[in-house]
Amino acid sequence: MNVERVGDVVYSDYRRIIGVEEEEVPTHLNTNDTGPYLVVSADNLFVKYIGRGRSDYDVGSLQANCPAPIKKLLYYFEMYVENKGRRGKVSIGFTDQQFNKHRQPGWETHTFGYHGDDGKVFHDSGHGMRFGPTYTTGDTVGAGINKASQDVFFTKNGKFIGSITRDYEGVLFPTVGLHSPDEGVVVNFGQQEFVFNIQQLTQDLFQ
Repeated sequence: MNVERVGDVVYSDYRRIIGVEEEEVPTHLNTNDTGPYLVVSADNLFVKYIGRGRSDYDVGSLQANCPAPIKKLLYYFEMYVENKGRRGKVSIGFTDQQFNKHRQPGWETHTFGYHGDDGKVFHDSGHGMRFGPTYTTGDTVGAGINKASQDVFFTKNGKFIGSITRDYEGVLFPTVGLHSPDEGVVVNFGQQEFVFNIQQLTQDLFQ
């Protein structure tokens, strides 16, 4: 039997890794529960915070329209910070289906979040860990799941920042969080070319 190969990898395995097999993937933000703090553009990719951000429950978070695909060994999306607002409390990460959308990703159980105001990563706790640089207006940050290494990783302006262990096996939704007046972000689920070279990271899985 003639088996097509990509490098030293059987083509069927290659298709599984890059996610060519048919599976629903996130394409936009889920606006079924935006709450009182957010307004979303008609294409469901831009979101702005209009609340006051006075308490830890004045957060406006939105998940993608579906979870990150489970058949892909590697999944990734990005967020462009159009406006950091008054305090730059924007965040990116992954959350489970029961996530409270008035909280930041990372603060609740089975959630992961990289926060712009302090550069900390949060996981299952309101107490963050030192992780990477802060980010602000004009920056592009990304979040990904690498099932090969069982971790969640983050990027900033095309550079890999770091990763934390993924210790939750359930489905996870790409999520963004906003928490101070005038914050605005644009989410890219792959409609546009990513700033980070995700293709290179995909190729590295074969080595």
